[in-house]
Amino acid sequence: MATARLEQIKTQNIPMALFCYWILMWVPIAISTGLMACWNLAAGGDIDLVRCIIFMLVLRQVNVFTLSTLFHRSYSHRQFQYHPILEHPMRVWNWVWVGTGGRAWSILHRWHHAAADSDEDPHSPTKTGGSIKNITQQTFRSYQECLHNPEKYRRFEYKLPNDKFEHFVRYLESKGIWGLAIVRMPLIFLIMTPFIGLPAAICALPGIMASVWFSTVIIVNGLCHVIGYQVMDSGDTSTNLFPIDIFGWGEALHHNHHYQQGRANLAIAWFEWDPGYWTLWGLSKVGLVRNLRA
Repeated sequence: MATARLEQIKTQNIPMALFCYWILMWVPIAISTGLMACWNLAAGGDIDLVRCIIFMLVLRQVNVFTLSTLFHRSYSHRQFQYHPILEHPMRVWNWVWVGTGGRAWSILHRWHHAAADSDEDPHSPTKTGGSIKNITQQTFRSYQECLHNPEKYRRFEYKLPNDKFEHFVRYLESKGIWGLAIVRMPLIFLIMTPFIGLPAAICALPGIMASVWFSTVIIVNGLCHVIGYQVMDSGDTSTNLFPIDIFGWGEALHHNHHYQQGRANLAIAWFEWDPGYWTLWGLSKVGLVRNLRA
């Protein structure tokens, strides 16, 4: 790409991208913090807001990292393999917090790459009838399609897990809200309550859930096809929101990922940096990550 063109797109819509990113990233956490403050005032509670905010931020980062690296980079694109000692707990962790198994999630994501921006795209703000406002509905409907009609998407299922755990996840998902209420929700509170207490955990849950959903669905699947910049011609509307994405572990370099899907390092230009890749690189040095494709 010509230097003039690169200089033009390096700043294209960056202020708007940053504004939208920060709003979507932190409003859910702020809402949960407000709920905790209201609990303290209304019920005479003694929730430690600082400790709870730190807990929510750390948990959010863990959740986004496990989803980004295991389901996205490892399963969907085979950019590396986790050692089983990490892979299996991370699979369960993703299911607890996101409610999905790696198989259906990865099929949905591969479907997106195969049909990017077309009317067949499972989640696109740019296809006919698509928008940022309905990206959540698109994603939910398409995930249910992958979950309940797997025979339609056989071409996307290569090298994806299909073991007893995946069958268990599909069974619970078929039960709708009962799978969440009876199985996942008790596990979620079992994880959070020892750290921040039950009242704070109840207040924190919406913010933690929403912040991960906003980061992966609204920001990456939505904003990263509407505003931002490109450094190469990927043949679609995918964009990078900005060069360094600390809180999304590099997933906001979405355009680079569309351009080179098999590359674990999502940074391409000299001014970009992917913290997710360098974390994986560190894990590879101690044998927890294998066959990392830089």
